[in-house]
Amino acid sequence: MKSRFKKIINCLVLLLCLITKVSAQEQPNIIFILADDMGYGDMEVYGHPYTKTPHLDKLANSGKVFTQGYMSAAWCSPSRAALMTGIYPAREFLSTFCIDVEKPSITKILHNGGYKTAHFGKWHIGGGKRSPNAPPPSAYGIDESFTTQSTGDGFTREDKKLPHYREHTTTKYIDLAIDFAKRNKKEPFFINLWLYPTHSYINPLPQYLERFKDLKVNIDDFEGEAQRDFLTYMSKHTDINKSMQAYCADVANLDDEIGRLLTALKKMKLDKNTIIIFSSDNGPGPILNNIEKLQKRFITKPLLVNSVGSVGEFQGRKGSMYEGGIRAPWIISWPKYIKKGITDTETILTGVDFLPTLSAMVGAETPKDLVIDGEDMSKAVLGNTHPRTKMAFFSDKPNWYTVRDGKWKAHLHLNKIKLYDIESDKGEKVDLTAQEPEIARKYEKILRQMKKEFHQKEAAIH
Repeated sequence: MKSRFKKIINCLVLLLCLITKVSAQEQPNIIFILADDMGYGDMEVYGHPYTKTPHLDKLANSGKVFTQGYMSAAWCSPSRAALMTGIYPAREFLSTFCIDVEKPSITKILHNGGYKTAHFGKWHIGGGKRSPNAPPPSAYGIDESFTTQSTGDGFTREDKKLPHYREHTTTKYIDLAIDFAKRNKKEPFFINLWLYPTHSYINPLPQYLERFKDLKVNIDDFEGEAQRDFLTYMSKHTDINKSMQAYCADVANLDDEIGRLLTALKKMKLDKNTIIIFSSDNGPGPILNNIEKLQKRFITKPLLVNSVGSVGEFQGRKGSMYEGGIRAPWIISWPKYIKKGITDTETILTGVDFLPTLSAMVGAETPKDLVIDGEDMSKAVLGNTHPRTKMAFFSDKPNWYTVRDGKWKAHLHLNKIKLYDIESDKGEKVDLTAQEPEIARKYEKILRQMKKEFHQKEAAIH
């Protein structure tokens, strides 16, 4: 009797091990590709008239494209903090410029859930002048990393002096990602692949410039009035044809390297059950809050004139809470579960949603006491459009607070309220504060409360 009971227990243990093994094998791999300062309108699939992005377009056609996707901040560092933590950067990050190692992050959650984790590329959420003693990436549940702007391993000073250093970083990071996938293909893995293009200063490799040598710019080819005005301004300070050729070349280089990654995943037979997410950390540079300062920068940094990324039909650029500064491309592909070739024009997806949405998609357990600002939008990713239940809030500086609530978007900028119907006025040209005073007062009250709650340490931000 004891012998039989022992055999039954052994069989159950074996069965449990097999179930666990199968479950682990069925968990999807995840690669999150984040471009740097790439505009909403910089890909063919998002309407750019000149760039050539066949690999990103193919990725888009294999999954779902979101046209109302946002970052939670308008410049690099806080937008990345929001992605990692699901928390608005204005709450705490902007007073420390470092994400709290004691709190959950997407990498720590996935690592605790059995994922092998890596971060290759830009970090910029701890380390550098603002937080020189910040923890390295390994403190956040990351098994392997090679980064810039962190206290972890990365390029040396000698590396950074080499010709076309910035352009060659993409090849290095893609190589690391492919190698990591090969070594961990029998168990689920997660890779943050945060690439450098199209951040200034743009100095493309000659072979990519050659592709666009005959490109001639017609400013009227661009849909948005603000983008046309920007290019007209730039044409007064540079050869706009050469600038656009350089920018398109940089985008093409990025696209080719991503294509190399996609090909490698297919050869390893990992393409069907790998979630690939592509986005950008904010709108395109340069920041335009001081035209005279920008003109002086053209003299000291002449390659800055090649920063001619597109905001599509919106206004504002990097550093702005207008749509051009915070609206971002969001492409999510998972051939095993996401229907291909779908464009979601209704779901509002934001940077702080990344952690809860991805955790839900892969069944990763989050702490029971987890308090975040993001919302699980996995229903929208895996199925049909899905309305938000939370307003979307944006702020990364003490003088500009913005909320998106359905069709309404309100700004409290320099202590003045502005209200827009973003569905009918994508360019945010017509301030409806006078026409809709009650609605304007409603959002002004919300934004002033947010200002009081989030920016109690304003002095520390600067």
